[in-house]
Amino acid sequence: MQDPYLELIKEQWPSIADTYNHYAERRPIMLVDVQESVIHAYPYEEFVLLLDAPSRRQIEMQYRRAMDNRQMVLFVRDTNNKVFQSYTLALEE
Repeated sequence: MQDPYLELIKEQWPSIADTYNHYAERRPIMLVDVQESVIHAYPYEEFVLLLDAPSRRQIEMQYRRAMDNRQMVLFVRDTNNKVFQSYTLALEE
């Protein structure tokens, strides 16, 4: 089964990468809001405070792996379909 958000990420990649690169020194967590068609860059510390305790532990591990491997963590929020999905994506050189 194909992930319906991968095509969205691919289409929005130039904007996602530009936004990430603008804040790269802060190593942000990225968020794409499907309904609002907006891309956000959040400081890690601020973003995790929005999550419940089990989710915090999970994102902490994902974020650390991503930073160790020169990757970004990106979330897609689709409130209409009740989806809040994370991805770990390679950063371009």
